[in-house]
Amino acid sequence: MATALRLFSDEFYEGQLERTLAAAYADAADLGEVFAVARSIHRPTPDRWYGAWSERARAVTSRADDLAGSGQRDSARGAYLRASEYHRQSYFFLRHDLRDARLLAAYHAHVENFQSAMALLNHPVEDAAIPYLNTHLKGYYFAPDTSGEPRPTLLLPCGYDSTAESGWSAVLGAMQRGYNAFIFEGPGQGEALYEQGLFFRREFEYVLTPAIDWLIQRPDVDPDNLILVGRSFAGYLAPRAATAEHRIAALVCDPAQPDLAARLPSGRASRLVGPIAALQMRVSRNRAEFFGARMAAHGISQVADYIDEMRRYTMLDRASQITCPTLVIECEGDFVGGGGQALVDAVSGPATLIRLTADSGAGGHCGGVGQRVWEAAVYDWINRVISEGAVRPQRTLQ
Repeated sequence: MATALRLFSDEFYEGQLERTLAAAYADAADLGEVFAVARSIHRPTPDRWYGAWSERARAVTSRADDLAGSGQRDSARGAYLRASEYHRQSYFFLRHDLRDARLLAAYHAHVENFQSAMALLNHPVEDAAIPYLNTHLKGYYFAPDTSGEPRPTLLLPCGYDSTAESGWSAVLGAMQRGYNAFIFEGPGQGEALYEQGLFFRREFEYVLTPAIDWLIQRPDVDPDNLILVGRSFAGYLAPRAATAEHRIAALVCDPAQPDLAARLPSGRASRLVGPIAALQMRVSRNRAEFFGARMAAHGISQVADYIDEMRRYTMLDRASQITCPTLVIECEGDFVGGGGQALVDAVSGPATLIRLTADSGAGGHCGGVGQRVWEAAVYDWINRVISEGAVRPQRTLQ
């Protein structure tokens, strides 16, 4: 992963640190606080990571409470957002065990701090309860003002390890450009996983369709301009859903992950993947957490079964059913990148592939700390697609 700073030699921890650094763009992290926590950890382990981040989160929450009590709304909101992010970061390396009391306590604190921040927001925000089977899934809807004017709306599903609350990082960029933003969870994510025990579902259209149904009932949503943005693992979920849900006006993926099996060996070598992964889990705590957290989100206890499940996460045989304009972002050094061209070649609608380099500042997973570079590329494309309306851009490679 390309990065301007390197505070940890272990890429697993460094990557997560960059994620919190990037949250500073959305006022959900303070660089001084982040660096102070990182320096205090020294040699990171899941326990040290949890201890350092949760201690900082509690301190910032206390400060937020004081600020809110004295009527300092803006400062209190920012402190609650930071505390929410620090709590999310604290439990990241504990997710292999969904019964871990530390994980559940930190998750609930993450949500509570976020909701405290939302109560102090200067923009309209509404909680969403999206019908799903015999329950509901969580979401948050944001508008840039109270005018009630119908606007284009970004739909922002979560990724492998994110929550609706952590999706806040993508909201400000949308509202600053006059768009509504709708962040929401599906099975295997956030509340659905930690509180309801719902595991990932390959057929994400069964989540997206009721989410759109909820969204378009609002008079301030333009139903003809819904933009679905799938980042990280949603680079599979979003295009999969777009094969069946055609109320989407445009699709953005970063990185596109249309076929997870493409990253796995085939033929005789395929039989070794499970045993090798199991060995890695025995000798490396990091690999045990990497696979364990993913297995937990799928409700799977054996790594070989998880590998088999990943082979089922392919939608290329359905990709031709995507007819809306599609943008694929490939960031240099993204550890799950490389599938963008396959999706661009498979969709029926006009498709654009943009490659962002480390030299541009947007290297690493989903652009790493280069979120302003990422936003400029993505919103330039979205703005053009919306402004052109029925005149769709031709298939290009940039």
